Amino acid sequence: MRGIPGSGVFIFFGLVFMIELVAFFAIRQLLSHPKVKRKLSYGYWLMSAVLFGILASGFLNPEKIREASNYQFFYFVISVSFFNLIPKLLLSVAFVLSLLFRLFKARYYARVMLMSTLILSFGVMLSIGYGIVFGRKSLRVIEQEVHLEDLPKSLDKTVVVQLSDIHLGSFENDDFLKRTTNTINQFSPDLILFTGDMVNNYAKEMNGFEDEFAEMNAAYGKFAILGNHDYGDYTNWKNELDKNSNHLALMQKIEAAGFRLLLNESAEVVKNNKLIEIIGVENWGHPPFPQYADLDLAMKDTTSESFKILLTHDPAHWGKKVVREIPVSLTLSGHTHAAQSGVQLAGIEFSLMYFVQQYWGGLYQQDHQFLYVNRGLGCVGLLGRIEMAPELTVLTLRSK
Repeated sequence: MRGIPGSGVFIFFGLVFMIELVAFFAIRQLLSHPKVKRKLSYGYWLMSAVLFGILASGFLNPEKIREASNYQFFYFVISVSFFNLIPKLLLSVAFVLSLLFRLFKARYYARVMLMSTLILSFGVMLSIGYGIVFGRKSLRVIEQEVHLEDLPKSLDKTVVVQLSDIHLGSFENDDFLKRTTNTINQFSPDLILFTGDMVNNYAKEMNGFEDEFAEMNAAYGKFAILGNHDYGDYTNWKNELDKNSNHLALMQKIEAAGFRLLLNESAEVVKNNKLIEIIGVENWGHPPFPQYADLDLAMKDTTSESFKILLTHDPAHWGKKVVREIPVSLTLSGHTHAAQSGVQLAGIEFSLMYFVQQYWGGLYQQDHQFLYVNRGLGCVGLLGRIEMAPELTVLTLRSK
């Protein structure tokens, strides 16, 4: 949760103003009555000034956000900005394209383009509004079979539930987590695996949710790793001692909830006389963020005879360090949230996160190695889920 660097503030707000200005011209282009245009102008710029002020109050004082333990103001600023700017950005692009039609004296087509985009923009506003109010509370259960070359037949149909990116700082109460826990237990999983980002910043965000985590049941155990937000790197601390105390408290709370926390280490599970090794690494950070992962250390005590599952928060780690290098056939990750927004049409799912992360959501395969990227349960930044609902993953491991 970092603020905008000082060098980028003017560029950022300059772009925001340009979007507001061009969208204004786009709307005016569709009006013909002078009085309507005048009233629209007053209303548009009054509303824009209010929204611009809200945005400025949040991002011109990033330290206020970085030192906050209550995220409601930050979420409000981001949500209002999405709701306001995304539809106007669409209108701005349409207006620029319409100028090309006008250049060739095709005014009718220019007007059709603007009117169509205006209707689309209203639809986008409704979708964003729905995602903020309802989408983040609509649990999506994804049941996925994974056929693995090295899975012993005695481990066939092993059920693994994956949770990721809960971000408890985005929860107002425990209702949603209770529903998630009840759903998990209905599947009677063999393993529950959590792939990081329990909180936004602070261990105290777990307060009031301990019972729900403790009531998650798995026949052969619950295991967890840490995500980038779990280290407290995104907030200001008075001193290093406070940061370390917060980190220690969070780890203690995770283990008190019945999860074994894996910190660059492995754990053994025996099912039907076959050995499963759960390997968990700390967060594999992208520069300039700290690098806590040590995959060699985590693999040190593993055996060649076991079936292995690797937990690593960032899916980019799989492509960089795991594929064709480490003998692990199944890796579980999270981190991306699938941008908490996307498009689902005719069975095809797409998120803009694709342009940031190659592995952004779902199941991936290279040769005999698989990666599953959970789209996350909670929210960070935008307090909403736009066509990308909170995910609970139920993986059934199948032997070939």
